[in-house]
Amino acid sequence: MSETRSCPDCGATNPSGAELCVECGHPMAAEFRPRRAPHERPERPPASVATIGYRPAAGGQSDAPGWIWAIAGIAALGAVLVAAIQIANAPKPIVVPNADEAQLARAESLAVLIRADSSAAGPNVAMGNLYYDTGNFGDAIPFYRRALASDPSLIDVEVDLAVSHHNVGDFTTARTILEGVVGKDSTHAIALFDLGVVYQQLGRVDDAKRALVRARALAGPAEMKSVIDQMLARLDGGPAAGASVLPPGHPPTGGATAP
Repeated sequence: MSETRSCPDCGATNPSGAELCVECGHPMAAEFRPRRAPHERPERPPASVATIGYRPAAGGQSDAPGWIWAIAGIAALGAVLVAAIQIANAPKPIVVPNADEAQLARAESLAVLIRADSSAAGPNVAMGNLYYDTGNFGDAIPFYRRALASDPSLIDVEVDLAVSHHNVGDFTTARTILEGVVGKDSTHAIALFDLGVVYQQLGRVDDAKRALVRARALAGPAEMKSVIDQMLARLDGGPAAGASVLPPGHPPTGGATAP
């Protein structure tokens, strides 16, 4: 039997004269390191321990924990959302056609009060009057209605509400409101005058005459009495021609516009 040698590296059996292992190619010379155990592995340097939540250091980067970056991002996003909501909910500038600068400034001040208490009678009446005085009768209506819902005793506001309805062409609502006012106060000269105007618009000539005669007999403005005389004369003579009566304004309560 020929002599054999074991490979100093893998342990494979090789002929005694072999220079290299027939299995792994390792030199068989004696000066090379002895065979290692099959389970042995070269020792590796210890792995670096990465702390959870931290980013590895690199040029230009921070060593701050990742959760801090996350919180900062959420805070920035929250600030953007809050700003967007504030912009969306910011009150829009008050628009009052025909208003001068003083009236617009007054409207802005009243709007602040109304936002604080939408049912407050005083600011709603004032805002309604502002729209009324600038000829924006349709815009005046909701403010008058809120004021009356808070304080139904505001009889002059009822009259202005009726005139506002009249001036937007809603004669039936105007008539209903004015009849209610006269039912509560039969001496309200302007309410009777406005009711006569509305009756005339509705073709109720006899009712118009009666309301106008009652209004003239009361201590109303001299200007109103002159207009009533002209209206009664036209009613007695047939269809009335256009005529402008009491101009809107506060105080006193304004009048409707006769046809």
